[in-house]
Amino acid sequence: MKRKAKWAVAASLAFGMTAGALLFTPSAMKASEEVVLASVDWVTSQLNPMKNDIANLKAQLAAQQQQIQQLQQQLASKPASPSLPSVVYVVKNNAAVRSGASTSYRVITYKQAGASLQVVGAHLTSQGLWYNIILSSSLKGWIYSGDVSTSAVSSDSTKHVIATAAVNIRKGATTSYPIIATVPKGTEMVYIQPFTNSKGEKWYNVQLSDGRRGWMAAEFGEVK
Repeated sequence: MKRKAKWAVAASLAFGMTAGALLFTPSAMKASEEVVLASVDWVTSQLNPMKNDIANLKAQLAAQQQQIQQLQQQLASKPASPSLPSVVYVVKNNAAVRSGASTSYRVITYKQAGASLQVVGAHLTSQGLWYNIILSSSLKGWIYSGDVSTSAVSSDSTKHVIATAAVNIRKGATTSYPIIATVPKGTEMVYIQPFTNSKGEKWYNVQLSDGRRGWMAAEFGEVK
């Protein structure tokens, strides 16, 4: 019996030594290292996209913060809305009243210094402040704020042309231009400016009572 026990112990020791030798051989150690490295690579492959997502989120947040700062600066620099006057007064002759709040819109009529205009609205554009005014019960227009004042002004500077005879008002400063109106002697028109054409003829640029503008031969008018 003692011999059998000794052989059993010897066999166990031999098996343990063999297993240990197998576990701690260089090939086994290399396999274990490869498993660890593979695990590290897998973790890294999972972390890298997360890092990229975080970097993208940070960049987006920075861009949004910059946009917010720009909007805050724009709001801080935006001028306060101007108070709306009920009436404005034209401060210069031949101030254009247009169909819209910009010089790109067509001219409806011209107003002379001293004219009072009822205001019903205002609009601030890149060109400045414009007033929406009433021209008649069915017609409105826009006039630039630089051409008017909220205080009454004198209209003494306005000049007029009195027709000394019946005269044709034309589209241009020669008789070759078409006639837009014929006014009788004594008609008073707003004087705009003189002009001498290539023939040496002097003409007056005038505005009729209905707002139309044209040219008349200076010999048939008297400026006052």
